[in-house]
Amino acid sequence: MGVDNVERRADVPAVAAAGRRGRVRRFFERATGLQLMAVYWVPMTVLIGLPLRWLFDRQESLVEAVLGAALNTVWIGPSIYLAQRAVGEARQDPEGYPLRQAVRTGAVPEDDTVRADLPGYLAGQRRATWAALLSVLGISLGLILLALLAADNEGFAVIFGVVAAVSAAVAALTLTRIGRLASLLDAPNPPETPGSPG
Repeated sequence: MGVDNVERRADVPAVAAAGRRGRVRRFFERATGLQLMAVYWVPMTVLIGLPLRWLFDRQESLVEAVLGAALNTVWIGPSIYLAQRAVGEARQDPEGYPLRQAVRTGAVPEDDTVRADLPGYLAGQRRATWAALLSVLGISLGLILLALLAADNEGFAVIFGVVAAVSAAVAALTLTRIGRLASLLDAPNPPETPGSPG
């Protein structure tokens, strides 16, 4: 009996690690462009954009190099998101595809298992969208202040202001879709939605 307990305790970290890897993988498979941008923007700026800027232009100051690298890597999130869509979301994450389609179309799914998973998915997407929005807005605000105060460059400030505005608009659209679908799910008899057969 003591040996079984030791074996079970030895398996707990492996199972927990596998669960974390699965959740992280599922996040990246189901993440929106805004969420991917929030995750990748700073690391890609520091690890790829900044070294490349310094490789080709060593006369550039650190502040200008950071601003230029951030500008060069701002397209990472949307690019990865579009590449995932081009490859085929249904192939990458067949279980998550109907959930994403429900949010995009605003239609309550006919499948009972998808409908059962939808409230948890919507809650997770709401949290992830808010976190991504706050992250991108914080990064953009920091870059705007850096451009205005340290580099005295209004051009960068305007560009990162546009990035913040577009990010806020995308987040507002996503949160509106999530809220609308959640309210349809809460209704006792969901009405016919535009995307559902009827």
